[in-house]
Amino acid sequence: MEPAAGLAFALALSGCGSGAPAAGPASASPPPSSSSAPSDTAPTATPSAETKTFAFTTQKLSLRYPAAWTAESRTSPRGPITGEFVMFKDAKGRTLFTVDVGFSSYDYGWPVRRTVVESGAVPGLSQAGWTPAYQFAFYAEEPLSGPESGTVCTLALVREVPPDGPGMLRGLPTGEPTTAPSNWTGPFLGVELSQDIEKCGDVAAARAWWASQEGQQFKAVLLSLTAS
Repeated sequence: MEPAAGLAFALALSGCGSGAPAAGPASASPPPSSSSAPSDTAPTATPSAETKTFAFTTQKLSLRYPAAWTAESRTSPRGPITGEFVMFKDAKGRTLFTVDVGFSSYDYGWPVRRTVVESGAVPGLSQAGWTPAYQFAFYAEEPLSGPESGTVCTLALVREVPPDGPGMLRGLPTGEPTTAPSNWTGPFLGVELSQDIEKCGDVAAARAWWASQEGQQFKAVLLSLTAS
């Protein structure tokens, strides 16, 4: 790993993370380029005094997060699968996002127009040998119809990055949940942004938030996911 990449990761994780308005904060940082193409600069990171490690109990997985945050874990059995849900909160107790293992609380979607802001590999999950390999994706979706209004932002762990353009919210079905293809291997992994953060205003605000310190902290946490 290049020293600069490790430093960037440590700085992202150890930032103050003071939070941002739900509509998406203004940022002095230039927005990332609009692309569905995976980023080729994903850091692998080294441990930092400003971070803590969380080890999941249902899978041999771990990640690192800012030391000022807290992680609250719960498990929930559903048939043969035990789901694990780890909720991360900032120093003020504000819920940021939840990492899901096993299954997700997302169940159905409605028609949207999607803009993928950034996607890329998660190096620490590649070594697990799961196929297809997991990637991260951050995208904004504007509803075309359905029960909700306003753009919804999603930060996800996916096997296939959803395309730009018309689709279903988070790629979900319109009715009953669908099962994963039989040739996929490895556990289900997911991310759920808190309700105030996922309501990101519009695509421009989504880009600004993702480029902000908080957005980059979220990205760094996901990129630290490691399967052992």
